[in-house]
Amino acid sequence: MIKLPSSDYKSRIILLLHFFFIVLVIILFRIFALQIVNNNYYRKLAEKNIIKVETLAQNRGEFLDRNGKLLAGNIPDYILEVYPYLLEDKEEAIRFLARVSQTNEKEIEKKLNAAKSLYKPVFLKRHLSQREISRIVESFTNMPGISVVRKPMRQYKYAKMTSLVLGFTGEVTESELANEKNLKEGDIVGKCGLEKEYERYLRGTAGVQYIEVDAKGREIGIFNQIQSRQPEPGDEIRLTIDIDLQKTADSLLSDYSNASVVAINPLNGDVLVLFSKPDFDPNLLIRGISSEGLKTIMLTQNSSFWNRATMSIYPPGSVFKIIVAAIGLETKLLKPTTVMNPCRGILRIGNKNYFCWKKHGLLNTYDAIVQSCDIFFYQTGLKIGFSNLNKGIRKLGFFRKTNIDLPEEKAGFFPDEHWYKNRFNINSPTRGMIANLSIGQGEVLVTPLEVCSFFAGIANNGYIIEPHLVDEIRDIHGNTRLIPKTKSRKIPLSQENIKFLKNAMLGVVNDKKGTGILAKLSNIRVAGKTGTAENPHGNDHAWFVGFAPFEKPEICVVVMVENAGHGGAVAAPIAREIIRKALIPLRETQKKVMPKQPQRDNP
Repeated sequence: MIKLPSSDYKSRIILLLHFFFIVLVIILFRIFALQIVNNNYYRKLAEKNIIKVETLAQNRGEFLDRNGKLLAGNIPDYILEVYPYLLEDKEEAIRFLARVSQTNEKEIEKKLNAAKSLYKPVFLKRHLSQREISRIVESFTNMPGISVVRKPMRQYKYAKMTSLVLGFTGEVTESELANEKNLKEGDIVGKCGLEKEYERYLRGTAGVQYIEVDAKGREIGIFNQIQSRQPEPGDEIRLTIDIDLQKTADSLLSDYSNASVVAINPLNGDVLVLFSKPDFDPNLLIRGISSEGLKTIMLTQNSSFWNRATMSIYPPGSVFKIIVAAIGLETKLLKPTTVMNPCRGILRIGNKNYFCWKKHGLLNTYDAIVQSCDIFFYQTGLKIGFSNLNKGIRKLGFFRKTNIDLPEEKAGFFPDEHWYKNRFNINSPTRGMIANLSIGQGEVLVTPLEVCSFFAGIANNGYIIEPHLVDEIRDIHGNTRLIPKTKSRKIPLSQENIKFLKNAMLGVVNDKKGTGILAKLSNIRVAGKTGTAENPHGNDHAWFVGFAPFEKPEICVVVMVENAGHGGAVAAPIAREIIRKALIPLRETQKKVMPKQPQRDNP
């Protein structure tokens, strides 16, 4: 046996002690890290094994009309959801879920497999019936991880008649999730209309509570060691819309399939009516609709999702004569007393005849507007010339979006030289084309909204107040969150010319030979202009734009009825009844329900 020197033995003992000491320090450091430094992290991991995190859905903000009448609110909905990590027997659970929800097993399995997190609920079915709820609740004790939750669901009180203003809501899509960090799977968001435009105000904030569960996933009760957060409802939005006027428009257009009405207060830009037909029932979309039902809405009913007031563009017909007259007056190529060659019902331009709807004889500018003489305005357009006409149009800013607070709006169209070059390979339109443009036909196209906004500016002595649908936004405590600031612009017309145009429009409705006489009211002076726009695809479109009272206008109305015939016969009486309804004394009392607040910045 070899005996080691005592010095070597001691060295090895010391080395071994150092090794054990280092290991002990590492272990102690690790224990310290686990127990002290990372205590919260590992405690939360442990709690996930016994706690179910439940989202508390918030109420979406309500829509009210200008007089405080509820337009869109919330009702309870019951939803079937599953927490994948709590399922004991996945296959048995899928069979049970398929049976009680009448859903295909493969579809359920696909949803469970696609879940991004085992700890977050997977939504399987909304709008459960009482029978379905009873069957599910009876099996709760045997099926951990499956639950029925109550959540708010949007309900539109006036459904169809406000559908193209308010829009509708739906479950968030993958693309929306990718673009918005604050959204999560299963959230409900606005899809179009004001629901989409003011989503950030309407959404609110979801709450959360922690439910303690046992080893089998059965709920024991609220886990109070972690504080729950209550949901915060979305903001209340009061609109400028008058639902009674909206109902009036709906009733007056009951015999027509395609039409729109816009009414604006010229003094402040409040949109009192924004109605489009055909419409749709957004409640059907929210509750779920078959592919065939959706196809019917989109195709059979003439594109019901299309807001004709803000998105459809039409030839304006004789309504456009006011614009042509305005340009002629401003360029001094036309005067109120100007007389053209007499109207004999036909005018030869080049090798083509251009017709008028009547033989008017000799007229001055005032009479030509009142009687809507095409022959007079053919000659007026040719006298002004396309260059001046085009420059005047751009200067007036007629063919532009109004910037109404809706996500869907189109601008009108007026061709320039480049358009004619690209389309017909000509440097400028022919004389016949110019004549056609001068009576609102041919390539000129407008939306009912931009017509109403511009003529509201004429009624307001040349100042266009940007039209808006939202009057005020308040939180759940009644605090004002937003009052949209109204913008205005001056129409570049002299006050003398504006006065003449207003008086001519007064004559359209009140003179014996006026084309808009069916818009006349006995106790309120109404001014307006009729339009009958030729339609290459069918019968003429009927237009009327009017405002009242003439002395200090409170409402400007545009009625546009597709394929209905003459504007004076069809659209003018509809506008008359809307004006009558709007200007009753009760309306002044209703305005006091919510007083106007100081203006604030735009959203």
